Amino acid sequence: MNKLLYTTPVSLEGFTVVQSVINESATSNLAMRVAGKRNMIQLGDILYLKSAKNYTIFKLKDGREIISSKTLRIFEEELLEISNFVRPHRSYIINLAFVDDLYFNCRGGEVLIHDQKILISRRKAADFRRNYRRYLRTTGQHVSSTIKLKTTIRVS
Repeated sequence: MNKLLYTTPVSLEGFTVVQSVINESATSNLAMRVAGKRNMIQLGDILYLKSAKNYTIFKLKDGREIISSKTLRIFEEELLEISNFVRPHRSYIINLAFVDDLYFNCRGGEVLIHDQKILISRRKAADFRRNYRRYLRTTGQHVSSTIKLKTTIRVS
């Protein structure tokens, strides 16, 4: 997965500020220990990470699931510098590159990744939306048409 570093150099005239994005190698790997072995997982293969108490379940794009004995918080700290990974809920860290659909409502929202619905907590919704817009801008995608609001609200 690409690691995106944001830099804002000032032009020679001093009038305009240009934002550039530097991509790190797409072959970035994440090292983790599973069942006494050292496994390497490419960041581009990770759909999402799911918390299971003191374990973390990695869901990969080829359908495999890998369980690690580290908590989700440890992986959140390791993935903090990589802008593609965001924590929309206390139980998940998702890879923004695999977001299929996205809805926001008054209770937060939902993200759809490979037929898996992941909730966006109400308190993290604004930060998630900001990070997702930044990710879309850096990848050159159109921002306004990808973020939709639900028009119906369940009352009960």
